[in-house]
Amino acid sequence: MDLILSILYALLVISLIVVIISENRNPLKATSWLLVITLIPIVGILLYFLFGQDQRRRHIMNRRVYKRLMRRPKFLSIPNEVLSKMSDSQITPLMRLLKRNSDNPVLFATQSQIFTDGKSKISSLLEDIKMARNHIHIQYYIIENDEYGNELADQLIEKAKQGVRVRLIYDHVGCWNTQRSFWEKLRKGGVEVYPFMPVVFPLFTSRVNYRNHRKLVIIDGKIGYFGGMNIAKRYIDGNKLGLWHDTHIRIEGSAVASLQTSFLIDWYVVSRKVINIEGCFHGPDTPTPKETDIPMQIIPGGPIGEWRSLEQAITFLMSRATKYVFITTPYFLPTETLSNAITTAALAGIEVRLLIPKKSDTKFAQVASLSYIQDMLSAGVKVFFYTGGFLHAKMVVVDDKVASVGSTNMDFRSLEHNFELNAMIYKPEMVIALKNCIIDLLNDSEKIEIERWQQRSRFQKFMESCIRLFAPLL
Repeated sequence: MDLILSILYALLVISLIVVIISENRNPLKATSWLLVITLIPIVGILLYFLFGQDQRRRHIMNRRVYKRLMRRPKFLSIPNEVLSKMSDSQITPLMRLLKRNSDNPVLFATQSQIFTDGKSKISSLLEDIKMARNHIHIQYYIIENDEYGNELADQLIEKAKQGVRVRLIYDHVGCWNTQRSFWEKLRKGGVEVYPFMPVVFPLFTSRVNYRNHRKLVIIDGKIGYFGGMNIAKRYIDGNKLGLWHDTHIRIEGSAVASLQTSFLIDWYVVSRKVINIEGCFHGPDTPTPKETDIPMQIIPGGPIGEWRSLEQAITFLMSRATKYVFITTPYFLPTETLSNAITTAALAGIEVRLLIPKKSDTKFAQVASLSYIQDMLSAGVKVFFYTGGFLHAKMVVVDDKVASVGSTNMDFRSLEHNFELNAMIYKPEMVIALKNCIIDLLNDSEKIEIERWQQRSRFQKFMESCIRLFAPLL
């Protein structure tokens, strides 16, 4: 019996080795998993099934359904002459990249509002929900059943009673601390509620590693919200780390259609229901965008698909900088591609400023992130620690021309494992406004000098390097 089990185990190991080699991954990552599987009996295989599988070729929905949900009404199409006027040697290639790697065109927002604090964002959101007449689509990584979560729930239930169709997606892992009774209250109140990729113990699968980190609200197809803020007390009132500083954006106009499309696809994944797209999209007031309208591309990124669209977009954005790159992120564990893009820009004489929190809500991720600072400083990157609370904003702003804003952290989990959503914004006035948000944060930050950074103890540096080995899992 022992011999049979040994043979079966050896065949399983060989099969996994063949799979990993056939996937043509990054050689360093492939070699790491080969070593884990061969050198750590049983546990190595379990780790691979939980964290190591390549999801890019996995199809979680019928291709015909996907094409149907991606089909936007013709009235949303932007005239070619309008797009040609936007032609720019720095921006146009980025627009083409995003159209090809994520099938998302340039659309326009007629209005926008930037929120940097949770209180103003939640107040605005609740006011817009009160005015909903047809449907409310809402999706968050975290919704807690605290005073703010319950206020939102009560509003959604009230709208459902009024005949508004309310659909809600929450991430099952992100909401592990939210009691089941909270979701039952919503369902009994007429809200359609589904969790994203439920993880049920003891059936612990790789699903736990692939989470939906998007934060979206679409109201009547006319108003959209996206960014980095969840529904939880700490985003509004702060916690032991102080006030949380983040970025969230409210938009109106045809650009809302891209948020809607992202939600409709996720809704099919969780419910297996195709929503009738009639009434989900709202046409622009005029067929031709006005000078004041804001061009943008919405990019839903995730582990499933042919391309890592968000990593490609952010890397390409930084590679085309000519003056400056400003970055804010709560977790800095960059992939090798992204790390090279940042240091290359700095070495090329581009002013690169990186702002991360001095204190984090995730201890191991914070320690591991410190191991990257030396390389950044050596390349000429200006690194700052935010000291005015906890920094949770995720932004990249380049040359007063382009800004990336959304839910994507600059770490392995966001770029390779999670389902995320960012917007590339091309309106200089809005880009400058987002840059000024970063400057305000820099004024409440501590600049790291390379001489002082090199004086840290060898033990501290060694511990940071050890934890960095687990960066893809943090």
